[in-house]
Amino acid sequence: MTNRKDRYLPFVFISLFYIVVSFMIRGQEWMTPAMNIAFIAITSVVVITNGITFKWKISAHAAGVAGWLGFVIAFKSTFQATNTLFWPLIAAVALTGLVAWARLYLHAHKPAEIVGGCLLGFIISYGSIILFL
Repeated sequence: MTNRKDRYLPFVFISLFYIVVSFMIRGQEWMTPAMNIAFIAITSVVVITNGITFKWKISAHAAGVAGWLGFVIAFKSTFQATNTLFWPLIAAVALTGLVAWARLYLHAHKPAEIVGGCLLGFIISYGSIILFL
């Protein structure tokens, strides 16, 4: 969607979907506290990205992959006794760089929009695990 206004309706539906699903799965017996916090953080990133889109074309792709990177780094520092997150960390860093490069290469975003998306996704995802888990 090259025009920022083309994103309004799809982003509103995506936000509503995440809010409804977050409400429906809250308190399910299979939901661990970490899963619950992560899903609320993901929903927050989606909703905030939607809100920002009304004024500025922030990169939702960058927010998503940087959010995953934030989760991996936060879980790696929270659960230091396990060293099983090395390869997911390498994959998250590589994917974040690749997606950011692709968005620039395709002229889908300006650098500031990608940096904004990365900061939004990373800060909310990392912060939610560090602060609430």
